[in-house]
Amino acid sequence: MNKGTFLGGTLAGLAFIGMIDSAYVGLNTLQGLVVPCEISGGCEQVLNSPYARISGVPIAWIGFFFYGWVTACAILTVFGFPRWLKLSLGANVPAFAFTLYLLYVQAFVLKALCDYCLLSALLVTLILGLHLFAKPWKLAS
Repeated sequence: MNKGTFLGGTLAGLAFIGMIDSAYVGLNTLQGLVVPCEISGGCEQVLNSPYARISGVPIAWIGFFFYGWVTACAILTVFGFPRWLKLSLGANVPAFAFTLYLLYVQAFVLKALCDYCLLSALLVTLILGLHLFAKPWKLAS
């Protein structure tokens, strides 16, 4: 198994988990349902805050499309198109920065944490770490 196949497969798996996480939160938010928060207990407060939407669009849906992009790029990498990993990295860097902002908002502004948001933050961080480990700018195009 070559480096591109391993990294692409791992990235696709992590990003797919992110798609499931963000779709679950997004669907429940749109339906006005309370998302159960077993560990931190702050999901309802975080997801109903003004910080949970951008121009009326739930951040969870923005996350869903981000994770979908990473999944697609990772699958293309597995099939021998490593340049897509570079494009995925281009989306991941601003996503990571936005994730740090959202973590700040949860911890210091809202003083509440959301389990699903923390999972997403972990996934974005792992995906960035794998991108940096893979050094897609050095992979053959």
